[in-house]
Amino acid sequence: YNYVTPTSYLELINTFKELLSKKRAEVLEGKRRYEAGLSKLDSTHKQVEKMQRILVALQPKLVDAAKDVERMLESIEKESEDVGVIERVVKADEEAAL
Repeated sequence: YNYVTPTSYLELINTFKELLSKKRAEVLEGKRRYEAGLSKLDSTHKQVEKMQRILVALQPKLVDAAKDVERMLESIEKESEDVGVIERVVKADEEAAL
């Protein structure tokens, strides 16, 4: 048989209360962190949705800008060819003048 003295019984109860308090604090801290994580995820989700709407709105502008760039490249290529022709004519004139 195990005999429990009143003092050891009170110590057991106090130890149990301390353990219960400690575990309760751990659970509450875990709950707080979980709720903070959920809040952060919700905030991030809203930001992503907002960015997606902005990207969809900017898509036509991007297409237009790409077309403008393509036209500018074609224009630059044509001007480069024209400059090349003029440069050859000027060189020929310089050589003829010497």
